[in-house]
Amino acid sequence: MLIARPFTPEALKLHPFSCGEQELDEWLVQYAGQNERKNNTRTTLLLDERAGRVAGYYSMRTFELQAADAESAVGRSRGYPVPAVLIAKLAVDTDYQGKGVGRLLLFDALQKLLGAADSVGFELVVVHALHEDAACFYLKCGFRRFLDHDLSLFLTTKDLRVTFAPANPS
Repeated sequence: MLIARPFTPEALKLHPFSCGEQELDEWLVQYAGQNERKNNTRTTLLLDERAGRVAGYYSMRTFELQAADAESAVGRSRGYPVPAVLIAKLAVDTDYQGKGVGRLLLFDALQKLLGAADSVGFELVVVHALHEDAACFYLKCGFRRFLDHDLSLFLTTKDLRVTFAPANPS
């Protein structure tokens, strides 16, 4: 059974994590704990309790899109920065790839952001994909590309609410 849990260093001792991207593997082991302690990011682990291992993870943090970059995302010039949340990392262990785990991680993150949107203001959810394959994953999940940054994608908070809000009973 896969279950999402907040980051703990002990979980990393379960089994070596390898997603095929050295940068993401190293970040989890070397920097996730530091970033947690400094309140820079919040990392969620997807644990396979039966196998005793980390199937995947994502990290999120606050983010501010500079006014110059805002036009590329929202399509109009802004005189001020745009508040956002950055999904800074998302990775799936190679043994779990191609099984919907990435989508499960992303949807867990977006559900958390939906709840946060009632308490904290932000206009966009932003991701910076490592490569085109990752960008295509986000595109399939409703994100849109920045106009002038092919590997930077966003989802508006308005779209987040429409897509993930519970259906109103009739």
